[in-house]
Amino acid sequence: MSNKKVLIIEDEKGLSEALATRLSTAGFTTSVAYDGKQALETLGNEHFDVVLLDLIMPVLDGWQVLMQLGALNIRTIVISNLSGADNIRRAKEMGAEEYIEKASTTLEDLITKVVKLLELKFPEPPKAA
Repeated sequence: MSNKKVLIIEDEKGLSEALATRLSTAGFTTSVAYDGKQALETLGNEHFDVVLLDLIMPVLDGWQVLMQLGALNIRTIVISNLSGADNIRRAKEMGAEEYIEKASTTLEDLITKVVKLLELKFPEPPKAA
């Protein structure tokens, strides 16, 4: 998995630092953005293989960032404390491949999800009939 880059977009500094440390230990290169505006600026300057995206953040929230990520064709895992089928469905409709509730997921489970996501090939776009 080395050479794979993960952008962590999370305003809780303790959690973002823990994620960055654990992902680095697992062989990933990580960067952290603490709000949506900083995240979009970072995405404009660097390529990332996966984005871990919180939804409730200052400046630009995760929903606004998720709208932009679809155009960038970046694999996205939403990590949020927002629960509920409506939020999960909305995030997936907007392009998130996974939706993880922070309160019920360990760091190890999250790392496993990142690894599995990167092992999958991007889905092929549908062919015109």
